[in-house]
Amino acid sequence: MENILWKKKNILGSQGIAKLILKFALPSIIALLVNSLYNIVDQIFIGQKIGMIGNAATSVIFPIIVVSMAFASCIAEGGAAYLSLKLGAGQNRHAEKIVGNVIFMLIVSSITMTILSFIFFKPLLYFLGATDASYPYARSYTAILLIGLPFALIGMGINSIIRADGSPRYAMVSMITGALINIILDYIFIFKFDWEIEGAAWATVIGEVVSFLITIAYLPKFKNVQFRVKIIKFKNEVAKRIITYGVSNFVIQSAITLVIILYNNSLKKYGALSIYGSDIPLAAYGISAKMNQIFLSIAIGISIGLQPIVGFNYGAGNYKRVKQAFSYSVIIALSMGIILGSIVEIFPQIFVNMFGGVDNQLYKEFATYSLRAIFSSALFVAVQIVITNFFRAMGKPWLATISALSRFTIFLIPSIYFLPKFFGLKGVLFATPVADLLATILAIFMVYYQIKRINRLIKIHKQ
Repeated sequence: MENILWKKKNILGSQGIAKLILKFALPSIIALLVNSLYNIVDQIFIGQKIGMIGNAATSVIFPIIVVSMAFASCIAEGGAAYLSLKLGAGQNRHAEKIVGNVIFMLIVSSITMTILSFIFFKPLLYFLGATDASYPYARSYTAILLIGLPFALIGMGINSIIRADGSPRYAMVSMITGALINIILDYIFIFKFDWEIEGAAWATVIGEVVSFLITIAYLPKFKNVQFRVKIIKFKNEVAKRIITYGVSNFVIQSAITLVIILYNNSLKKYGALSIYGSDIPLAAYGISAKMNQIFLSIAIGISIGLQPIVGFNYGAGNYKRVKQAFSYSVIIALSMGIILGSIVEIFPQIFVNMFGGVDNQLYKEFATYSLRAIFSSALFVAVQIVITNFFRAMGKPWLATISALSRFTIFLIPSIYFLPKFFGLKGVLFATPVADLLATILAIFMVYYQIKRINRLIKIHKQ
């Protein structure tokens, strides 16, 4: 009886679906958009101050950040999905163990990633695509960013738990505050103090530390969990389940890292055989990747908003609300993909000019082409991301993993390898829209059978 009454009180099980999606997705989108400015603003200021080589240097570290986020995201989003399901079932005591495990695992993994990055520092940067021209800048930028890496990953991870606890606005404030501080300090450090690329790195680190402190301040304020320091411990069975639920996120982030490395090295290889050389394609693709972060922030924000709604209602047996939440989210993602993709296709020069280096005509030309190629598949990406997170929210991590793998490995890696053999340097860019289309078709096919299953559950529930 206590669990039933608790479920009725929780807005995830009672409030209108459209209102819930707006309440949970909008703060997540805003927070992720502002958070994506960490790297984007750095790149804009660095591009204006240093030029094309500075942009190339910041692109090199991107895979390190992404692979670090892969571990944190696996723990955080896996923990958030598991937490939502248990809260929906009214198992608050078990929820405490989930929160404690998530925090413990985030601390250990973030510190380990930082130490390993420093140990293999120089060969790692060259492996990720640094050239002799860009290495000095990449070295300075990366060394400073690694100092703030644990703060960034732990803060990001706890934010996921805060959203699952029903406080998306608090999570948004945490991320926005850190990003705004980063933007302000970027300008001061780079242009007023003349610290150049080191100034951009220190601005990012300070912003990450502030965001971390705000998330830590939430811990005693949990709505559904009684937080105590002693719950921060490792529980093997709980940890296994967290990783199982988060493995699709790990696959996505890790695959993105692998793809970026392949992209960087393919651009270097085929760029050297073209009129553009090696550094222009690397710098231009860095712009496309950072701009794509903005779009992905929206798509991921929608899927993050979907997760606690689906997880809670699936755990509570409210299958009709699960289906409604998914339908609304797909429509929103589809609309965003069409709108943002069209804007970039029609006005690419606006975004290229933001990052500097446009006095080089070859750079300007390739950067424009790169942006249009990457964003030509925005419509498909948005839907595929929502479907992938829908699987995880229902407690179907392996379906989520297959959906994620299809886009980033099964279809994209072969495309990166084979298309340049026929189309040269521009073939590297063709790989993204081709893989996105094929992955979306597969995801739609997979989710069709899950919706049929939910329809059967709805009929049984009515009886």
